[in-house]
Amino acid sequence: MLLWLMACSPSLTLSGPQDLDPVMADFAGFVGDERLSWEVSEDPASTRGRGLHIGVVLDQDCSECFQLERDGDRVIVHAGDTLGAQYGAAAALEALGYRFYNPYDTWVPAELAWPESLREDLQAPEMSRRGIHMHTLHPIEGLYDFWEPDEPIEEPQRVMDWVVKNRGNHIQWVSLDDINDSDQALADWQARTGEIIDYAHSRGMTTSLGVQLFAGANLQLAFDLVDDEDADYRPQMEQMWAKIIGETPFDVYNLSFGEFNDFPPEAFIASIDLAHQVMKEQAPDAEMTTVLHVGDDLQVEYNGETMVYYLLAQYADPEITPWVHTVMFYNLYEDPGGAYHHQDFDQHRALLEQRLTDGEPVGYFPESAYWVAFDTPVPQYFPLYMHSRWHDMDQALARTGVSIDDHVLFSSGWEWGYWQNDLATLRFNWELPGSYADTVLWMFEPLGAGLGQVVVDTTELQREYLIEKRLAVWIAGVDNVMELGYGLGIVSQPERIHYKDFAAVDEGARAQIEADIQQLRAYASALEDLEAQLATLELTESRYVREVEEGLAIDRLRAHHAADVAQGVLDMDLGPIEDASGRIDQARAIVDARHSDLADPDPERLLSEGENPTLYKYGYLLRAEELCFWERELIQARNVVAGESERVPGCSL
Repeated sequence: MLLWLMACSPSLTLSGPQDLDPVMADFAGFVGDERLSWEVSEDPASTRGRGLHIGVVLDQDCSECFQLERDGDRVIVHAGDTLGAQYGAAAALEALGYRFYNPYDTWVPAELAWPESLREDLQAPEMSRRGIHMHTLHPIEGLYDFWEPDEPIEEPQRVMDWVVKNRGNHIQWVSLDDINDSDQALADWQARTGEIIDYAHSRGMTTSLGVQLFAGANLQLAFDLVDDEDADYRPQMEQMWAKIIGETPFDVYNLSFGEFNDFPPEAFIASIDLAHQVMKEQAPDAEMTTVLHVGDDLQVEYNGETMVYYLLAQYADPEITPWVHTVMFYNLYEDPGGAYHHQDFDQHRALLEQRLTDGEPVGYFPESAYWVAFDTPVPQYFPLYMHSRWHDMDQALARTGVSIDDHVLFSSGWEWGYWQNDLATLRFNWELPGSYADTVLWMFEPLGAGLGQVVVDTTELQREYLIEKRLAVWIAGVDNVMELGYGLGIVSQPERIHYKDFAAVDEGARAQIEADIQQLRAYASALEDLEAQLATLELTESRYVREVEEGLAIDRLRAHHAADVAQGVLDMDLGPIEDASGRIDQARAIVDARHSDLADPDPERLLSEGENPTLYKYGYLLRAEELCFWERELIQARNVVAGESERVPGCSL
């Protein structure tokens, strides 16, 4: 039926001047709709033909701006430059019902017709830099598309096209150490990366590369500037910068410092300045930014103040822009639940707000997925990220009167609905709505009335139970590396009490566990109500509806599973633990359905073991495919309650 409707739907022509070819040819091609074609026209505003028409003219005197004008069956895009032309054409397509959802899969409407009314005011971005950072230290889609030398060049091009269509203008990824393996490996990387950078520039985008400073703080397989901290830094930096700058420099180099590192403050700041100086010698036009990570256990005294160690980077050369980082779905203004030992992110928030108020350069670098053991590998569906990303922008503006102008989103994968978090955040960067819900409702509008509201209600539910009531500690998984870290005082995601320690807790802690179990049940019940509501809606059959349906179901089962296991251990009763085993069986059916319906063009790379240049020799959804964290908790609980000694899977490396 869908193919028949599309065949009967009018054709759609996109036209514009020669200056926009081949940019707009790629723009049209990546939409993936045979009804849409691009043609060069020196007078697109007067071109008419069969079907509908979008004509693009470069007649505005502003950067990245556009204005739509309706003229019968035509819409004219009046743009200021190449990016404005693409943004305007994307807005025109969105008016027809297109949505640029997952980077690999555009939502294409069955029928094409202009709406009765069209937004026709001049539109321009509220933020200057609006980007996506793909954390390629993790085995996510971006790793394969942007780092692996043998992947088709169309794949990174497609991702960049998606960023542009959602009003972004910047793309970033992280460098890995494998380019040091051989001269050929470096040459292959330089050639492919130069091609990616050139393509980004042709689309009007800027690019950046994540680089780590010290090997000693390198907990993963990142590329770093200083391997030997006891030797002279300058020659090491000169050699390493030369490798990644090469013949085609990035526009920005984003300097990070690893995790759980300690170094004398003055020497740390001096090393950042030296890295910047050497970079400028080799790439004079490039910019440097630094990552101000979190970690409340790493406090340092400097200039009479006590601060998180990473905040020292703000005192480096003023030409370097500090990027304030936050983690997981937590934001700067609400409870972070103990993540990285933090009871709040007050220092990071204060720095961001102060620099905004003072007119000093500052960026924000939050996350839209945490990977490892927190969200997608569990798996869990967390639209909560959308609220947090909007909340930070809204509160920063409300408290300072100044919008964040430099916002790059730390992304770790798009399946299980995590593309929603990236898409929504790019739209917030372009134009901050009065509520995040406005964007969510718009996003899902073509799929049927009511779907967007269910996603909003899910988000609010998660905000209540996972942030305010701190239930994320039970929902997230825990692997063996994390448990080892707990013994050393190393905490990333909120720390959960081990099941073997339940018997030793005092009355207050026991009461808290019992209360959390009841709240987990309440959360699951509320999710079940949303599932029932969703089932009553008349929605278009699509991957994106199924993704929400299966996301709600897996969230509900995960909450029940966590409650079952905790209850069984608390009461030393195998009954609830067997209930948890049944939840796994139900969850497996949902995972099988979702993983047979992924948008990725090569889903096997996300679901299986295999060599790649990261620390993790498997795709980021492998643990979700195995339901490893669910099985791990079940076995741990049985071992405690029944006195068994079954081997517990590590679920890490």
